[in-house]
Amino acid sequence: MVRLDNGKCIIGFDNGYQFGKTARALFGNGVHGMGKVEPSVREHSLKYGRKFYKVGEGRAAITEDKVSDEDARLLTMAAVAKELSMEGIRKAEVILAVGLPFSDYGREKGRLLEYYSQKPGLRYGYEGIRYEVDIARVFVFPQCYSAVAPRLGNMEGSYLIVDIGSKTTDAVYLEDGIPVERRSVTVERAMVKWLRQIQRDLQVQHGKDIPEDEILKVILRQETLLPRAYVTLIKEGIREQVHMLELELRERGYDLDFCRVIYVGGGAVAVRNFSERRPNIAYDCDIHANAKGYEYLARQILRSQGEA
Repeated sequence: MVRLDNGKCIIGFDNGYQFGKTARALFGNGVHGMGKVEPSVREHSLKYGRKFYKVGEGRAAITEDKVSDEDARLLTMAAVAKELSMEGIRKAEVILAVGLPFSDYGREKGRLLEYYSQKPGLRYGYEGIRYEVDIARVFVFPQCYSAVAPRLGNMEGSYLIVDIGSKTTDAVYLEDGIPVERRSVTVERAMVKWLRQIQRDLQVQHGKDIPEDEILKVILRQETLLPRAYVTLIKEGIREQVHMLELELRERGYDLDFCRVIYVGGGAVAVRNFSERRPNIAYDCDIHANAKGYEYLARQILRSQGEA
C-alpha cells in the first residue's frame, strides 16, 4: 500500500486463480457464501450487506472471467482490508490498481473498469472489523510487465519476461524496457494445470488423491510427510511440465539459450528448482511482484498528473 499526501491510498491487488496477492498479503482465492449464518470463527470471514462469506479459504474453480459475479469484488474487499489493517486504517479513499493477462489487456480492460465502477462505495466487515472504503479511481495494468516495472529503466537491450501464473503464463518481450507486443504472448500452460496432471499421475501410479498444497510443498522444497515414491513422482512431473513450457516458448520463436530471460512471480520457484541453470536466466520469485508493480505504475501516473 502507498499512502499519498492527499490522504488517499494506492492498493495493488493481483487477483490470481489460485491466490490473491497484495504487496504484503497472500491468501487463497476461495469464496464461500454462508447466507445469514455467522461463521464460527472470524478468520477469513466477511460480512457484506446482510450476508456472510468466507473469503480466502482454499482455491476456487477456474472460470472464463472474473467479472460475471460478485466473487472478484469480495476478494478485493478482503485484499483492501488486509492492507488497511496493517496501517490501522478503517476508513479510506482507495486508488485500486489491478491487472490482466498481457494478451487480454486491450480486450478486457474496459470490462474490468466497468465492474469496479458499479459499486465504488464499499461498507463491510472483515474478520470482525468494520471498513468504509470508497474506490476513488481504478487503474488496470498488464501482468508480467508490471512485475518488472520498477526496474525497467535499467533494462537495456532485449529481455524475455516469463510470468507463470495459475491459469496462464505470460511471456513479454522487452526492447530497452518497452514491450514489443507482436512478440509477447499468453500461453495456456500454468501451475493449476500442472498440479492437476501430477494429481492424475499420482492417482494412476499409487491410487491416492493428493491435495494440491502437499504437491506444492514438494515444488517449494518444503518439508512434507509424503512417501519418497510420491515425492519422486512429483519432482519428475514438475520437471516435465517446466520442460514442456520451455519447448512451447521455443516453438513460438523465443531463443532461451542466448536471450536474457527473467522468470517472475510464484511460478519462478518451480523453474528455478526443477530446470537446468543457465547463465542467461534469472529468477525473481517474489509472488507479490505484480501487485507491487501495479502500485508503482499507478503512482507514476498520478505523479505525472500532479496528484501524488
